[in-house]
Amino acid sequence: MNAETRERLNELNRRFYAANAESFDASRNHPWPGWKRAVARMEDKRRSEAFRVLDVGCGNGRFAHFLAAPGLDYLGVDQSSGLLDRAKEKAASGPGIQTEWLESDILLPSPGSALPPGPFDLVVAFGVLHHVPGLAQRKAVLAEMANRVDANGYLVFTTWRFADVERFSGHLLSWERYNDESAEPIAAEELEAGDHLLSFGAEPGPARYCHHCDDFEFDQLVEATGLRLVDSYPADGRSGDLNRYAVLQAPG
Repeated sequence: MNAETRERLNELNRRFYAANAESFDASRNHPWPGWKRAVARMEDKRRSEAFRVLDVGCGNGRFAHFLAAPGLDYLGVDQSSGLLDRAKEKAASGPGIQTEWLESDILLPSPGSALPPGPFDLVVAFGVLHHVPGLAQRKAVLAEMANRVDANGYLVFTTWRFADVERFSGHLLSWERYNDESAEPIAAEELEAGDHLLSFGAEPGPARYCHHCDDFEFDQLVEATGLRLVDSYPADGRSGDLNRYAVLQAPG
């Protein structure tokens, strides 16, 4: 995928979240079931004096609420100012809980420049990678995240399996129609397998770019981190398999 196509897809999603932050926030108020298993092996660290967490693509900050406990030192990063405003309004709070928010765009050509240096005990990307255009760029984002994991720390990411679920079929939109109506059409020959235009909401609504990650690509993404895979499992959604999780650990 060339740089121009990546940027046009990125801009499509930036416009989506700028226009729909309020409705998106309203639909994202509950923790994902898969989070519990993802952090289960970190319970000792979570009870320590400081549990440093970087949440990449944090949205409205609901993962911070899931983790909320004394010692939590949480930093949420997102490019959407609207979602970050909502995260700040209802930020997790309490004795020994620290939350910070950073407006920054990991979709830039050099994602490392968009992320704080760390290190962190836990780095996560939930519901993020499907918005990163191009396999090479997804690998680059994960590699930068892995570089911010402390010794013996963890990186957890998910890939969204929406194309395997029948109820999403009605939300898949035509690239051809989008190009006919857009002032900045997407070069179809630059799209990769799994790239889709997906509407948001109960009825077909505003469109965003989303990528479906299959098992072969999942393995490539794991390899790109350079970390040891310690757990992988399906979870979430009505069927319990809408996302696939990778839990990886850095060497000590």
